[in-house]
Amino acid sequence: MLRAWMEWNSKSRRRYLEAILRLSPEDRRKDRGASWGSIQDVFLHVIEDYMWWFEDVPQGKGEDQFVALVGREVDEGELRSLTRRAEETVQRYMASLTPEDLGRPYVVHGTSGGGKEYTMTTCPADIVWHMVEEQLQHIGELNALFWQMDMDPQAQAWFSSELSWTH
Repeated sequence: MLRAWMEWNSKSRRRYLEAILRLSPEDRRKDRGASWGSIQDVFLHVIEDYMWWFEDVPQGKGEDQFVALVGREVDEGELRSLTRRAEETVQRYMASLTPEDLGRPYVVHGTSGGGKEYTMTTCPADIVWHMVEEQLQHIGELNALFWQMDMDPQAQAWFSSELSWTH
């Protein structure tokens, strides 16, 4: 089930990337008062979270080694490349997991938005479910931003790729 959710997240991310790239660079980068400002930055935040949780955390890297994407000038080619990198990272990570790995503890050190240092323990299963929630949260936000622009983001329901409609 975890692999199925990550596959759905990948398909959904690709659809949102295409919707974002239909916008002009100015519209993609316009601050719309969202959690991360612009439509592009909300999307980049999701991508950087995948890189953090599926690349950095399993390697024991700290936040001091984190490479932020939000706020960077990123063109279409780099957006596509970063999205592909996130997808490949998740695919490799998920393929490497065994049932025994799902509860393996990771100790994560970081600094909260308020500047307070923290240490937490998590595991691969929690990371996967966190990223399902994280992406759903920000997809809802992107939907609202697209709707404010009178655009349909063409969201993909969980079952839409599984059913064939006949009359």
